[in-house]
Amino acid sequence: MNKNLLFKLLLAFGMILVLTVGCFSRGDTQSMDGDLARYEQAMREFSGHGDGIEIGLARFAKAYADLTDPGLEALISELYAERLFFNDTLHSFDNRANLVQYMTKTGASLSHSEIEIQQVLREGNDVFVRWTMEFRTRAVGRDIHSQSIGMTHLRFNADGQVVLHQDFWDSGHALYAHLPFVGFAVRRARSRM
Repeated sequence: MNKNLLFKLLLAFGMILVLTVGCFSRGDTQSMDGDLARYEQAMREFSGHGDGIEIGLARFAKAYADLTDPGLEALISELYAERLFFNDTLHSFDNRANLVQYMTKTGASLSHSEIEIQQVLREGNDVFVRWTMEFRTRAVGRDIHSQSIGMTHLRFNADGQVVLHQDFWDSGHALYAHLPFVGFAVRRARSRM
């Protein structure tokens, strides 16, 4: 089998796997195509409140400092409002109960997690947090050590709870690139672009 055909097969397999995992593991089973429309709708719906920003940022830093923290469920419950918009590029949620379940499951799957806030920018009720993330986990029988950078757009209510959370980060590079077959296809596609 020639290299070009093998590459195309691996790329197709990888893309199918990534799309399948992404579509069937989403928190609210909404399509990826709808992410932009839902984010724009959430920005109209959740205008945020300036009075809650300081306490909200402190809660955000504490909750995300270590996702393996045994108290993560309580930290996430305190951080987020009951009704919200949350999108981390992998999953979307519109209620706290499902988000808490997702975050505690995520934390339990990690052997190490560290998220460090590098910069906070504010404009009115909008807060943008630039961060670095390092985590270790095991997937498909393989140890994964990932380091990545990202940005999160946040809005808080008057009580300092997050009502809007939109992450901007390269989940393909941070997560999928470390998986067998899929990782090869992701890395190969990047090198060809």
